[in-house]
Amino acid sequence: METRVTSGAVASILFILICGVLLVAGPVQAQTVLNTNGGFESAPVGVVADLATGVDGWIFEVGASVGAAPSFEIVDDVVHEGDRALKITIDQIGDNSWDIQAIADAIPVTPGGTYELSVWARTESGSAAAHFTVGNYDFAEYGRVHNAALTAEWQQYTMAFTVTDQETVIRAPLHASVGGNEGQVIYVDELQILAPGLSGLPIIVEAESGNLGNDYQTVTEDGTTYIEIQTNLVDGGFPGANRTATYEVTFPAEGAYDLYARVRVGPGQFDDDSFFYGSGFGAKDETAPDEWITINGLASAGFAAPEEFVDGPGGAQSEVWKWVNITENGYQGEDPDTFFVAAGELTQTFQIGAREDGLALDKFAFAPAELFYTVANLDNGEPGVEDLPGEEPTGPPLAQGLDKFLGNIYSTSQVEHFEHYWNQVTPENAGKWGSVESTRDQMNWGPLDAAYALAQDNGFLFRFHVLVWGNQQPGWISALPPAEQREEIEEWFRAVAERYPDLDYLEVVNEPLPGHNPPDGGNGRANYIEALGGAGDTGWDWVITAFEMAQEIFPEETQLMINDFGILGSTNAANQYAEIIELLQERNLVDAIGVQGHAFSTRPGTPLEAVLDILAETGLPIIVTEMDVDGNPNVSPNVTEAQSDQNQLEAMQRIFPALWEHPAVVGVTMWGWKPGLWRTAQEAYLVRASGAERPGLEWLRTYLEAFASPVERIGETPGVFRLVGNYPNPFNPATTIRYDVAAPAEVTLKVFDVLGREV
Repeated sequence: METRVTSGAVASILFILICGVLLVAGPVQAQTVLNTNGGFESAPVGVVADLATGVDGWIFEVGASVGAAPSFEIVDDVVHEGDRALKITIDQIGDNSWDIQAIADAIPVTPGGTYELSVWARTESGSAAAHFTVGNYDFAEYGRVHNAALTAEWQQYTMAFTVTDQETVIRAPLHASVGGNEGQVIYVDELQILAPGLSGLPIIVEAESGNLGNDYQTVTEDGTTYIEIQTNLVDGGFPGANRTATYEVTFPAEGAYDLYARVRVGPGQFDDDSFFYGSGFGAKDETAPDEWITINGLASAGFAAPEEFVDGPGGAQSEVWKWVNITENGYQGEDPDTFFVAAGELTQTFQIGAREDGLALDKFAFAPAELFYTVANLDNGEPGVEDLPGEEPTGPPLAQGLDKFLGNIYSTSQVEHFEHYWNQVTPENAGKWGSVESTRDQMNWGPLDAAYALAQDNGFLFRFHVLVWGNQQPGWISALPPAEQREEIEEWFRAVAERYPDLDYLEVVNEPLPGHNPPDGGNGRANYIEALGGAGDTGWDWVITAFEMAQEIFPEETQLMINDFGILGSTNAANQYAEIIELLQERNLVDAIGVQGHAFSTRPGTPLEAVLDILAETGLPIIVTEMDVDGNPNVSPNVTEAQSDQNQLEAMQRIFPALWEHPAVVGVTMWGWKPGLWRTAQEAYLVRASGAERPGLEWLRTYLEAFASPVERIGETPGVFRLVGNYPNPFNPATTIRYDVAAPAEVTLKVFDVLGREV
């Protein structure tokens, strides 16, 4: 079944009845096309040899009374729309009008339903006639355009009809054995049986329906038939011939279309979540990277709930069927491409290519770009809507104008509306060496460029994450000898420094503590620690070497950082961490300390303030680098939405002030805020998929608003003395007091309690 969407779907319709034929002037409503191949686009050019099965969706019949059989031929030189039309050459006619007929066959309908027949026809020259009929297989007609007058110009002939019996499959014969047709040539194109119109119906393309390369397999599981590739791509940014699938898609009208895909990411998650699609329509060179667009990062993207609109990146997890909007989102790959269909070019070639195994593809959908579709709309082939429900966020970042920043991660699922909440950017996965250079000397900078541009375009701070780490590193690095590894590490550092000259903070080493994630080859980690000096005399020579390299390569203005997890939950870990930091300080190599604020480090009873005090003794600023707050920490099915909201709110109220108000902390970076963050299952997101803010985020906004000065800041030297009320008040253990003086002076500040006693 095809879908017809014509322009002016809401415009009025002008009907002109001429000689029993309904001609339509002006735009018509969008409608569903029920018959197959009404424009003959899938038929090969040439004379139809097998009248019963030679053309998909059609049967041609010639009665015994016809002396010289007519010729039925598919042509490409005289067409109304697309590339094909039917040519009927009539030498003699028979005794009855139906002795020469072309029948659009096997058309699904609903008993009692009202439909429309539409067909375009003309003659080669002069005039001829035809009957356009619709009926059941017992020859009972539901309607007829009788003796339609054909001329040398293409004309559209339409009629409405009702299925008056219980038939669910009907046919639409064209009768050409009509008096005066001897020696005539008749052309027919675009015969359609149209269901009552609903605007904006998506065009659904089943993934298994295409011409599949040899490396694909088709699988049917739990009622769903899908395709998946059996091998991983070894090299290159292109699929290759055996990994390409090709589809022919007939569009109902010209215009811009969004491309959607229904996918399921396998258990390998980020190793099972990417593929290619052709850059625009048309057959592509399977070995030319410039002709393919990479889609990646689908493990934490897309929408699965029926009521969710498939618009932004989404945050559905792996191993579930979900829809992704490919046209609107880059998904850690390249900038997406819009699909434009021109008038007269309604049948287009669309291609995809495989990249990673483990990704199942069920179907694709093309839908008008101006409309929005829910998961249910796409599942059921239903029309979209013109506007999304709810209000779009418009406010400035929560910490705008404050002395500390509140940032978040850049990733596919987290970027939409980022600038309305956060004022510092950290790439989540895009800056990890394994993401950039998974294939040696082939760099994928696209997602990292986008994160950097977000910060640059909005004047936000940018923290690079991360140069040296044991996880998510290139698979090829461990096999190299240490000297060659050292060369590659330095090459990696220099490539980052050259491409991103304005880094505010640079995480040089991440998670170095024993049992964490150093690059030592343990538990599947990359192994290049010896290339950096190993433990050496200090026990941490590899960390020191990494910082020395970074200091040499990156600009002096770039603040060099170390980062680790589990620190906030343990004073022992904090003291061990401080030992490494002090070694770096002795060599003047480190500028800031990162402590990850994941929910498992900030449970009730953890010594948050004590840990921060230990690290503050170094004199270095502290950044809480990866903060998330769970609503359902144990992923219990018994926790209701209201309970999850309350859990998160109470945890946010307990944790955030302790971190934010510590005088050594200069900023906090949340590690995601929308579904699709790494702790989606624990319900750590701050807004729902609909965009609605959860109570924890609403409280956070109110809390931060209280830090803003009630008096407008003065850019020049103040003209008068001014004392601004402190915040927080009451406080424990610290508060912030702001004041202005008009000229250099000795200042005495006295603090009194509520009873007026000087404290």
